[in-house]
Amino acid sequence: MQEDYVVRVVVEGTQVLGYVASSTRLVERARKLHRTTPIATAALGRALTLVGILGITLKENQRVSLQIECQGPLEGILVQGNAKGEVRGYVSQPWIILPSKEEGKLNVEDAVGAGSKLIVVKDLGFGEPYLGSVTMPRGGIAYDLAYYFTTSEQLPSACSAGVYVGKKGKVLSAGGFIIHTPLGTSLDVIGILEENIARLGPVSQRLFSGETPEDIAALLFDRLPYQIVGKSVLRYRCRCSRRRAKGVLLLLGENEREELFETQGRAEVHCAFCNRTYVFVPEDFIKKRQEE
Repeated sequence: MQEDYVVRVVVEGTQVLGYVASSTRLVERARKLHRTTPIATAALGRALTLVGILGITLKENQRVSLQIECQGPLEGILVQGNAKGEVRGYVSQPWIILPSKEEGKLNVEDAVGAGSKLIVVKDLGFGEPYLGSVTMPRGGIAYDLAYYFTTSEQLPSACSAGVYVGKKGKVLSAGGFIIHTPLGTSLDVIGILEENIARLGPVSQRLFSGETPEDIAALLFDRLPYQIVGKSVLRYRCRCSRRRAKGVLLLLGENEREELFETQGRAEVHCAFCNRTYVFVPEDFIKKRQEE
């Protein structure tokens, strides 16, 4: 399986920016970690792909989160990305099963639910994080993110993300794109982009057939003077560690921690992003007290 990455695209003479991503490996990694059903894999994979693209648009040490408060049975999705191309995320109900749509397409829209709330949080490293939200008109995630850009950031955009899941649940391909067309972009340029997007079809199918993000960019920006100006690797990576988990228990305070050990004999800290559980016993904190 090839490495996941995003290519950055600019259209000469305009302010149009585009990003095209392959995300097969990282979505399959998420599926294995969370043991998701196909419908949950597709929803989580779309969100991970898009947050991965958003992350690489940031500066070093900046982060972005997409949170979805679902009206549908998935209940909630939380994904995070950063400027290094590192993404992580989880879905509240990973074992949901829903009937497929026509032609066997996974019904992500109903699993998420129209009317769900999409929240975008950008931690830019200074002051309070920027927070914006919209009520999702469809629930498919990509269209709803484009709606968010247009209504909350006044940045007209086109977004697409897809996950192709095999019969045994494995992720066979995943990817997506985001194209920003700021206010003032020529109607001729917008018209060409709309025609190209309409002809493209599902990105996941393009990737499954062997096409690359560069190939897809060539189709999306056909008849426009575009250049690929950068490439960033994407990967699933959780930032949790035993040290950070211990820090969570230290925040409880000594009395609460000792009560936990007396009643259960140990303390556990579970990371929802990677399904790792860190186990601590009283001896793990004795040394700390002695050092103090």
